[in-house]
Amino acid sequence: MNFNDLLINCSYKNEMEDLLKITNLAYKNWQVYWSNFLPYFIYEELIEELSKLNDLSFFVYGGYENFSRAKIACYRNTILNEVDDLISAFPGKGIEITGNFMFDNATQNDFRNFLTRYGIKENSIGDIWTIGERGAQGIISEFKNENIQEKLFLRDVEVNLRIIDLKDLKTPIQRIERTINTVESSTRLDAIASAGFRLSRNKIVDRIKNGLLSINGKKVTKPIINVKQGDKINLENKGFIEILDISETKRGKFKIKLIKK
Repeated sequence: MNFNDLLINCSYKNEMEDLLKITNLAYKNWQVYWSNFLPYFIYEELIEELSKLNDLSFFVYGGYENFSRAKIACYRNTILNEVDDLISAFPGKGIEITGNFMFDNATQNDFRNFLTRYGIKENSIGDIWTIGERGAQGIISEFKNENIQEKLFLRDVEVNLRIIDLKDLKTPIQRIERTINTVESSTRLDAIASAGFRLSRNKIVDRIKNGLLSINGKKVTKPIINVKQGDKINLENKGFIEILDISETKRGKFKIKLIKK
């Protein structure tokens, strides 16, 4: 198969083009090559397309078990890389941002924007998770300014930034994938997210208004929009849900099947 054939029906052509470049290198050089970090809603589609290639294998990993953003390793089938070997070779490191956020709470997006402001490219940042009022931890693949001498601030909070080993990260609790069936009076975002994340409608609305929820990677701030089959909804520090099926009942309600990851 011509690699370019994979671009025809792909929704994320730029990301696929970048991935095909390293896929071509893996094919020619018989070595393992890793992509940049990609969000789940992109790498899941790319992997589905790449599975059409017979001579190559692909491994998705984000630095810990419960990852959302991940890199894709590309390599020839005959190399026969073991999963443990691929994990050991994962090109990532831990990063920790600490400060007193008791009176000035910060979100994952705040910490992500902070990292890009200090020289880390967006596609070099994996998952970021908050650690209470003390700051955040996460995974990156590259940081050229590890020895920053100046004082660092996230809004008005002075912070410390340091690189740590992946094994020293306090990663989020591993979530168990499960299927959820629910019947709702509408397909509004707040109703579906409430059922999927097992939080009250008011709490979901509050999180939406504070920019903590996204659909297919795009932040939303209005709870009244309607969702559709195939949408993937992410809630900060709570994982994500995917809408597998929506069907209308005889009474005008909506029977919805979700998968929570």
